[in-house]
Amino acid sequence: MSIWSDASDLLPGLKPGAFRGIPFFIPDISHSVGRRIVLTWFPGKDAPAADDLGRSDGRITVRGLVLGDDYVARALALQGAFQQAGPGTLLHPWLGEMRVVVPEDGAQISFRSTELRMVSVDVTFMPVPRGVAFAGSSLSALLSSASGLLSAATTFSASALSGLAVAVGTWSSAMTTALGMGTVVSSLVAASSAAASLELLIEASQATLSTATTAGAGATSAAAVAAALTALATPVADTAIGTPTAAIGIGGSASAPVAALTARAGTTLLLQMADAMRATAALGAPAAGVRLTAQLATLAEAARVAAEIDHESRQEAQSWHDALDAALDTAADDVAAMAESLPAEVAPLWGAVAELRGALARDLNEIIGRLPAVRQVTPAGTVSAWIIATAFAGDDPAAIVPMLDDIVARNRLRQPGAVPPEPLEILL
Repeated sequence: MSIWSDASDLLPGLKPGAFRGIPFFIPDISHSVGRRIVLTWFPGKDAPAADDLGRSDGRITVRGLVLGDDYVARALALQGAFQQAGPGTLLHPWLGEMRVVVPEDGAQISFRSTELRMVSVDVTFMPVPRGVAFAGSSLSALLSSASGLLSAATTFSASALSGLAVAVGTWSSAMTTALGMGTVVSSLVAASSAAASLELLIEASQATLSTATTAGAGATSAAAVAAALTALATPVADTAIGTPTAAIGIGGSASAPVAALTARAGTTLLLQMADAMRATAALGAPAAGVRLTAQLATLAEAARVAAEIDHESRQEAQSWHDALDAALDTAADDVAAMAESLPAEVAPLWGAVAELRGALARDLNEIIGRLPAVRQVTPAGTVSAWIIATAFAGDDPAAIVPMLDDIVARNRLRQPGAVPPEPLEILL
């Protein structure tokens, strides 16, 4: 038995601290305080004018240590805590809890060959006063929420399948449903315009799912099936977002150019997949859980791809929001329906769906506020599209032709020279 009960007994002077609940030792910590003074120099005057802008809480500088056999894992946990968005709680050894955030390049984690089982951490924190809303990127929040739903869906499926004394027939039914989800994806991809670019990727994901479903019931098999289910739609999302294509293809040949999948087409395809998955029959709670996992993972990927759409107008952005929110609302009803049979597993999943809906609304509402609106106009009589374009862009001659082209394309005018007195959509 060791004569030291704690690392602080080995190195006197260490004080315990923590950030976002992750403990480490703090031998040295300091913070700067004062007033925010701005000096302004004026021509012809030697003495500057001083403006007091209020109290400055300054920055908190910490020199920390991570000690123990698990020092690498704890250092990685601290790294994740430092990179997490938003303010967190720092446990100051002398001053107690403080609400802080780590600025860019504010933390340094050092490993040394002469200091095994120990990691040194130098980090600078910026205090965030209580009650102050920390404005983060709505896009990063949306992507984080989509990733959170993917993780929650994986955990839900693995728990639902491994937490049961699954009979052979029940497990077989769930695996049949899982393979059915793969069939839905492959059939819709084959009918899409990007089938050539997705063929090999979908085949690989199908092979992974097929291998996972051949194993017998158990925790390991359940985790493999859950991971394969949530990855089914990932190739579609990555292709729509624009993951770079390898310069050299399979077999050492040059990669052939293939039809690209736009963000709009990718989001539409993913929403179609989610609808088709929901319409697939599932017998029993485990099979329904498998179907729900694939459906939610596909919707999470759809939200991720939708963030890449370059919206033309407020109406278009609103229509995408309505489509995605309606799909997530339907999925939330499906999650609630599973609560009776799997209450413990459903709770985190429900929260992840609600969080993604909120993040989607915040991100698109921010975008909508910056977009132009589409106005509906009805000409008084039969006129030329050129006259209509001139009426709305006449102050800027360079904008007349682009306005004309947009009016013709947006309204699918067969005879731009004779537009009838019917409602037209004009992007202003």
